[in-house]
Amino acid sequence: MRSDYLAVVFTAAIVLAGSPAMSGQTKPPSAAAAAPSSFDPHDLSGVWFDDRPRPLTTNERYWIYKFNAEEPPMTAWGEAQYKATKSSFGTRAYPLAETNDPLYHTCTPPGLPRIYLHPFPMQIVQTPGEIILLFEYDSIRHQIFTDGRQHDTALGPLWMGDSIGHWEGDTLVADTVNFNEKTWLDRIGHPHSDALHVVERMRRVDHDHLVDDITIEDPKAYTKPWSSRIEFLLKPKWTLGEQFCEDEESFQKLDQDAAAPAK
Repeated sequence: MRSDYLAVVFTAAIVLAGSPAMSGQTKPPSAAAAAPSSFDPHDLSGVWFDDRPRPLTTNERYWIYKFNAEEPPMTAWGEAQYKATKSSFGTRAYPLAETNDPLYHTCTPPGLPRIYLHPFPMQIVQTPGEIILLFEYDSIRHQIFTDGRQHDTALGPLWMGDSIGHWEGDTLVADTVNFNEKTWLDRIGHPHSDALHVVERMRRVDHDHLVDDITIEDPKAYTKPWSSRIEFLLKPKWTLGEQFCEDEESFQKLDQDAAAPAK
């Protein structure tokens, strides 16, 4: 894990400028000329990391534990499930010894879309028929098949669901179903059922920035679909480390680091 993971500073790419002068001399190269300006919007490959500011308080940084500052529209079943959760984050945080967050007491995967909220980078690997998101956190993978296949429910309910995708212009649309009920949607404890349906719309907006618009639909837990946007910054010099929940890194230290005031 990198010490500067939540203190990202970036500069916008500028189009290369320069043309021959009337005297036959060339203009001095711009200082921004080295900045990348061209990219293939259908190429999402690379190492990406959450592109967010870091306000002073944890409550202002709601996105370290949930997708929206506002509560999603829960059904009665969803509210009952949510009230039963004991997260170590948010306004009703519990000590780690009391939390019933499954990640803190077992080595279960965080599931989708919760995996995006953990402060670790991800790498996107692209092949002609599949796009794979490799997460440094617990070495989780999110496979999106783009070869025209239909959903395969024969494997039974899955931690990360079954994902198929297609391109709509410059946007990758990933449709994921077939989840089990053993995960939370986020780190604060919002629930979901096995009817969860997640649609992601990933788009590379420029060379260094990727956005993922996520829509969550679960008629058992929520009265209507709701959405969130995650933004990522390209990290061309980063490589993923090997990280598993069995490793020496303590969840308590991760919580303390995430809740610490900005420097």
